[in-house]
Amino acid sequence: MLTRILIGILLIASLLGLLYADEQCTGAAVAWLPRQRVPAGGVLFAASALIILPLLALELSRLLRAINSQAPGFVWTACVALSAFIVGCALQFQWNVVAWVAANVLLCALIPTVVAALRKKWYAALTAFGYWILISVWIGWLPACWIEMRWQIPAWALAWAVLTVKSGDIGAYFAGVAFGKNRMAPWVSPKKSWEGLGGGILLSCVVGAALTNALGQPLVVGIAFGALATFVGMLGDLAESILKREALAKDSSQIVPGMGGVLDVMDSLLPTAPLALWLLAKSSTQAL
Repeated sequence: MLTRILIGILLIASLLGLLYADEQCTGAAVAWLPRQRVPAGGVLFAASALIILPLLALELSRLLRAINSQAPGFVWTACVALSAFIVGCALQFQWNVVAWVAANVLLCALIPTVVAALRKKWYAALTAFGYWILISVWIGWLPACWIEMRWQIPAWALAWAVLTVKSGDIGAYFAGVAFGKNRMAPWVSPKKSWEGLGGGILLSCVVGAALTNALGQPLVVGIAFGALATFVGMLGDLAESILKREALAKDSSQIVPGMGGVLDVMDSLLPTAPLALWLLAKSSTQAL
């Protein structure tokens, strides 16, 4: 428990430091960039592309390989994820040439699917296409949604949005420990309870309402975001739990002491990214 709390504090400090650096670097003159200035989210994009996405690709490829030895390896997984991530971020950054290259790499990754289909190996074709969809969406496009949010809202608001999502995890954990009796899905995650879900929704709604109030939006938006983020984040957690159970793994890796891997830390943040973008970022552009 103590290790988990300390690592959680370090992760929060790292996120705040990264967002502070992003805020400070935004607008700085850089001649080789398309706009010749660092765009909002530029530092966050670089950190994601160079550190977070490769780690996610490594962990996901290991889990998939543990389930199916014919699953994509790290290199293919990383290329697909990074290409989808770049394409997802291209619009706000105006990286036309880079986005064109990434899009072509993403399309080339479909070659195994096409070859298998031409040979009428339908199972192999559908399996390869399924891996392509899973990787490009889960660890490619979904992280890009958080980068797009940073392009539209201040760094502090993005940090608050992340806190809203993780508040659902925190509230669910402590409420589950204190009051959990009715198990939600014991065959997937024996510790998750409906009481924990209720506690997570309550805490996340409070934090979300405070966020939208600070952004000048109606409180109902924050409450809705908090409730939906907890529910969607729980689905992301359960989806990863199913994958880990099939791979006979307790955690996606051991890189984060007390918490497992990067995928374990981000399992709720990834699926809630489009929700946050839809509820918070679009209307915040006008509010600010």
